[in-house]
Amino acid sequence: MASISDIIKGRADRDQARTEQLRADRENLSHMRDSALEDITTKPDRYQQYLTLQADNVRCSVGNVALTMYQLPGATRIGSTDFWHQQGRYVMDTAMNSGAKVFVPPRDPKRRGYFMGNYYDISQTTGKPVIPPAPLEDKTPRMTAALAALMDQTPVAIAADEEISAAAYYNEADFTIYINPAHTDTEIFKALATEIAFARAHDRGYNKGYRREAYRLDSESVGYMVCRRFGVACAPPDAKMVRMFYDGYDPSSRAEALEQLRGTARSIGDGLDQQLNPRQQERQNNRRHGSR
Repeated sequence: MASISDIIKGRADRDQARTEQLRADRENLSHMRDSALEDITTKPDRYQQYLTLQADNVRCSVGNVALTMYQLPGATRIGSTDFWHQQGRYVMDTAMNSGAKVFVPPRDPKRRGYFMGNYYDISQTTGKPVIPPAPLEDKTPRMTAALAALMDQTPVAIAADEEISAAAYYNEADFTIYINPAHTDTEIFKALATEIAFARAHDRGYNKGYRREAYRLDSESVGYMVCRRFGVACAPPDAKMVRMFYDGYDPSSRAEALEQLRGTARSIGDGLDQQLNPRQQERQNNRRHGSR
């Protein structure tokens, strides 16, 4: 018969083994995330795939999007079980063990750090249909409102100029975004979203290292994510130089750089949503589970 001491020791040994296994699992997941980030920032096609998934899930962190992309190939819209419950959908029983391992915040806000959790693709869920927002179309009141809201997101002056060939262009010399009104609404929206990203990167001249070409991929990536969020047809940026842009970055620096792009795109998009869909945006701001 086992003694009390043996029972206590056995429990302590099991707890220690469980703790060590969790630590190993976290390390393995961290390594997977770092490998995914390196792959994304060195291969043009993978960068474009990542950018599309991030654009469609802008609330999710870069690391979790990268992890999901590599564990659930073909994923489109992703989230935790809590997120899907908020959408009126539920993860199917057959898919509960087939989610992507990710890092999630604790349910208790008083606790710190992140825990391992799961993301599921919409294809692994069932329930209330998810209706995408109506795309913005030329010569409609909603597009007019969207353009006005988008202009409110620029940190610099805006002026009309029918002489420029582009639909919009940020001139760093006078801190002004020029818009050619001869272009269609869609063309202006696409160009303006990108030029606002250029202007934000320049930071009214405080960014002494600003060079337009150096920030082209970043700004076009932001513009693409904003356009995709609002259903404006836009080709992904040419990422052939992505390896050069991220050369010398360690995994945490790659994640931080991509998070800045996500943050900029989300900030611009949320600004539009607040004016186009104020009640919906308020509800979304109150939902935090599954948002990492």
